[in-house]
Amino acid sequence: MSLLDILLLLIIIVATIQFWRIRGITEYTNQYLKNYCEQQNLQLLSVARIKTRIGTERGKLDWHTFFSFEFSGNGADAYTGTVELKGMRVISTHMPPFKVN
Repeated sequence: MSLLDILLLLIIIVATIQFWRIRGITEYTNQYLKNYCEQQNLQLLSVARIKTRIGTERGKLDWHTFFSFEFSGNGADAYTGTVELKGMRVISTHMPPFKVN
């Protein structure tokens, strides 16, 4: 096994670990938004990751992600909000004014 083979194997392992980390963050965000909308008596319509970048948080290298989500307050109208996370920590949740029943 050459040094190049070891390097390629290491790159594949790191890429796989990061894929699963981003997947875990996405699943956590989906659950967070589901609970958040239930508490606010809203209907969660969809969730999408809009931006992912690597950064440091308190000296730890982790992902800084932004999600867009659609929700409804009355079942007829749809509104778009955003969620910002650093790692598995929610930094902010922004929602526009919306109609309720």
